[in-house]
Amino acid sequence: MNIVSFSGGVDSTAMLFHMIELDYKIDKILFADTLLEFPEVYDHIENVEKRINIEIIKLKPEKTWDDWFYGKYTRGKHKGQMRGFPLLLYPCWWSREAKFIPLDKYCKGHNRHIGISYDEQKRITSNEGYIYPLYEWKWTKNNCIKFLKDIDMYPPIYKKFKRTGCWCCPKQSLDSLETLYNEYPELWEKLKQYEKDSPHGFRPNINLSKCEINTITEENW
Repeated sequence: MNIVSFSGGVDSTAMLFHMIELDYKIDKILFADTLLEFPEVYDHIENVEKRINIEIIKLKPEKTWDDWFYGKYTRGKHKGQMRGFPLLLYPCWWSREAKFIPLDKYCKGHNRHIGISYDEQKRITSNEGYIYPLYEWKWTKNNCIKFLKDIDMYPPIYKKFKRTGCWCCPKQSLDSLETLYNEYPELWEKLKQYEKDSPHGFRPNINLSKCEINTITEENW
């Protein structure tokens, strides 16, 4: 079975549409829903479905972000302590639980097409069954952007953010935090509540609860 791993971002969207143009055999299209995507991402997925007239299967994690955030470590030196935000120096437990595990479970034993552009080939792995069409076509990020703009399918979320991800991610850039503050006040308030509840705050040297400004820089934290 040939599966397309679709995130709703520039690379995976360009890969999917060009695969369809080239008449690739596609059996399933999968979107691993973290349940923490921005509204524009969900809107884009719906628009893609309408455009290609193919269902995009939404995989859900077994537990929610809150289950893990407010849950306790089960091993290691922090055993018994509340997790709070994923630690910056370690792989994100939410990416593992909401993306990697559901996708790996569903795709096991099948070909999985992954959208990684030619100029990000350092992210490519040699996992069995993984296929990277953009690399094979030598499509860079700019190639993907131009292609999507030409067919009027450029994801609207990129009008606000350079990169996308969970709105509560502690690894997001200061620019992303500024956009979150200015454009999504309800999510910003939720993020501040998580900061209060997390045993180690949001991330070192940043205090969201003190940030009530229109422009966010390193000096403001």
